[in-house]
Amino acid sequence: MKKTIMITSVGSLVGKNILDSLHANRENLRIIATNSAVEAAENFRCDKTFLVPLTENEKAFIDQLMNIINEEHPKLVIPGRDDDIVILARLKELMPEHKEIFLTGSEKFAHIMDNKVESYKFAQQYGLPFAPTIQSATQQAKSESRELIEKFGFPLIAKPSKGNGSRGIWIVLNQEQLDNIIEKPDFALQPLFGQRQDIQLDTTLGIPFFWEIPEKCLHAVQVLITKDGKVGPSLGFISEMVGGKCERVDLCEDPELLETANKFAECAAQEGWRGTFNIQLKKDPKYGFQAIEMNGRFSGGTSARYYLGFDEVTWILKDWLGDDALISNPVPE
Repeated sequence: MKKTIMITSVGSLVGKNILDSLHANRENLRIIATNSAVEAAENFRCDKTFLVPLTENEKAFIDQLMNIINEEHPKLVIPGRDDDIVILARLKELMPEHKEIFLTGSEKFAHIMDNKVESYKFAQQYGLPFAPTIQSATQQAKSESRELIEKFGFPLIAKPSKGNGSRGIWIVLNQEQLDNIIEKPDFALQPLFGQRQDIQLDTTLGIPFFWEIPEKCLHAVQVLITKDGKVGPSLGFISEMVGGKCERVDLCEDPELLETANKFAECAAQEGWRGTFNIQLKKDPKYGFQAIEMNGRFSGGTSARYYLGFDEVTWILKDWLGDDALISNPVPE
């Protein structure tokens, strides 16, 4: 009998990557999913897809997820977006009879990963290298920003405190820009680590129709944590990002990178995290590897890592479902 797994927000890039990675095991699984957009192509790659409210309508979203779980009895529920992670971690506590099916850990750590300032505090607590991160629009924001500039200089990078996908990010080049953004709520500011480059917009011929700051050397590690909290396999890689999406992945076996990521994962497991753990880092000539954010899901590079021989989705399914019938690391077709 096929085992049922459930993917939330299946229309996302992450949802697509999960489905792509399961192609060799498709006949062994019954895949159900949820999505808030009825027209998403990935809806139609599943055995059954449920139209659900947006996560912003949290109560209605949670109520419908609970109904689906009670009716369909999935053996594993996989988050397809950052917005889903905290909610699934909460459901783990709201539905104790189903707590083993959620591919998440503690709600406390889900909130830590969802907030870059809290992520920095977590790293400080465990003595882990994380880019110093301050919150905008607080009483101490101006003094903390001065300390950042005194130590690291410009540029800084300002990101939504709770955000993903490289949306809403600003590069702060000078004091005037810093004075403006430090007053705006809900920004997390960090030094812009990595190889410095000329990031001034060239307007000699006008304003480019498309323009972005190249990100060709984003280090990251995908780590898998077992149901019982043991740190499992990991893969280090360098991503080339275009428009906030991963367009190329190259293996990176730097021992310092892998050791740093595993230390983060061990501390995350101590805080109750289970399943997938992804950490992104910048390598700075002066400060070495500095983490810049963490998340607890598969990512837009999951299928690329699959083709590099790291079949993270099947590994997780085997750990959660204990199904030896699933095929690991099949030869790509």
